[in-house]
Amino acid sequence: MPDRGSTKNIRNDGPGAVLIMTLHVRFSSMRSATHLVGAAVFVAAAISGIGNARAQSVCDSFYSGNYALTEGKVNPPLASLSKPDKGVAFSEPNFKTCMVRATSHATETKTQFVRNDYSRRQAFNADNTYFIANTGDGWWHLYDAKTLKYLRKLSPKVANPSVSAEFHLAGDAEPQWDPTNPNFLYYVATNGGTKLLRLDVRNNSYAIAADFNGKLPAWGKTAAHIWTKSEGSPSADGRYWGFQVENSNFGLLGYLVWDLQQNKLVGTRQDSNRPDHSSMSASGRWFVTSDDATGTWAWSPDFTQKKKLHAKSEHSDLALGANGHDYYVSVDYQSNAGDVFMTDIDACPAVAASASTAPVCPRSVLFTSYINGSATALHVSGKAFSRPGWVLMGTYATSNSRDGSWPWYTNKIFAIELKANGRVYPIAYTRANVGEYFAEPHATVSRDFTRILFNSNWGSSDVLDLDAYMIRLPVTALPGSVSPPPTTGLPTTGGNLPPLLTTAGGSNVSSGSKPSVAPSGTSTPATAVVDDDSVRIRCVLCGIPSQIRSAWQAMAGTLVQWHEAWSNKMLWDDSQASARLN
Repeated sequence: MPDRGSTKNIRNDGPGAVLIMTLHVRFSSMRSATHLVGAAVFVAAAISGIGNARAQSVCDSFYSGNYALTEGKVNPPLASLSKPDKGVAFSEPNFKTCMVRATSHATETKTQFVRNDYSRRQAFNADNTYFIANTGDGWWHLYDAKTLKYLRKLSPKVANPSVSAEFHLAGDAEPQWDPTNPNFLYYVATNGGTKLLRLDVRNNSYAIAADFNGKLPAWGKTAAHIWTKSEGSPSADGRYWGFQVENSNFGLLGYLVWDLQQNKLVGTRQDSNRPDHSSMSASGRWFVTSDDATGTWAWSPDFTQKKKLHAKSEHSDLALGANGHDYYVSVDYQSNAGDVFMTDIDACPAVAASASTAPVCPRSVLFTSYINGSATALHVSGKAFSRPGWVLMGTYATSNSRDGSWPWYTNKIFAIELKANGRVYPIAYTRANVGEYFAEPHATVSRDFTRILFNSNWGSSDVLDLDAYMIRLPVTALPGSVSPPPTTGLPTTGGNLPPLLTTAGGSNVSSGSKPSVAPSGTSTPATAVVDDDSVRIRCVLCGIPSQIRSAWQAMAGTLVQWHEAWSNKMLWDDSQASARLN
């Protein structure tokens, strides 16, 4: 059973982000053409500034332009390496990736440890400018993911100590980053309350994103804890949220699925068998419950159909396949070879929700973990939604084979392709002495698979002398390109719900329903300042390959030169460029 106990550079640039810029320029009737040139140069300079801002990030100059990870199930001898200082990038000696100690619990949080919470939780925000970590005293903390500077504690109580405990961000509050706005994250009260909350990490202000009071059937009238039991996530687009509903004694009352975009209930089910955890699938087509006694099930959001994914509840995650389908990735320790496997949830036949049993869905083996007597514990992170078809795995507590040799997966972090016997790319050894739960690596990956955060005590006998370590990867590290999953030709949403369609604005809505505006703040643009002229920018699709960004920067240089040649004819009124602050 799982064990859970004013700036000159563009900040919110993301890796190759697509930008929307709003310029407020008053053209004179005589010089509109030259003002248009000026506006073009301004945009070009802003785009060029992205490259300049990115050059200030840790590991930015580490890799050659054509770097790619080396494929293979290999296990080279662990090279000796002393514990690094915070913020000093170095080459992982075995796999040549850029690694850096991202935190210092002794000097920053002044706690026993500071660590990434879990592999199934996204540590990095929408544009990779922040990451979150937590400490043993229950606080969550914000870091600058570019410079690794410690920023602040996170909670409305930091800004206003008199804020009710109902709105405090602490402990198992299940923080989830907004998928588009890099400054917002969502959370619940510790161990779940009756509201979904939203925090602005810049100033610790909060808002109620959804209030479940009075929205549930009669069986939910005593609801006190609405949460996923710490391991769940919303859909990748942040629209669909699934929760287990519990009373004040943590007895299960049932389940709910919520549409945050339309701010309404999608479906509910009364149940009394409390699972280990629950979660929405990445697409939002399935709500998954996982229990060691009754197994792991995928439910349609209206709870009319279900599919059996596993007979047990093991370490796992939900991911997107290259085909846009939802996948369940886990391990089967009861199988003869300790299969680490994937299941295409959408392709699996469903049974009625009232059925007492169902066959386990077909699966594909990624690799076997019992190799001549060896075995390992592992965690999975399927949060690289912009790199569908790949997941991150981190192993620990590996035992050697009967002949004394160590298997290829020994205590390391690696990327694995979601295909039967898919390609494996080792990334780093964790150097973790795992003596208890908090010392487990719990590696998690960013949406674009360019950043990884994991925990390590660097082999210390004090297993809780823990910090978070970051690995940076270029977008060329894995085969293929950073791209969103397919949006057409996908399976229907489960049960009686119609297929998901994509609106012109890119948001998914059910067929036949009227598209609605997302809740206030879910896609609010960030503000950037370039050379004292403010522009409004929004990351539409983070993770476009560096070649495209380079092309834009080259065009920017050409436009700047053209502008200089026409400078004696230009009239640029800075006072007409106004910032849109959020």
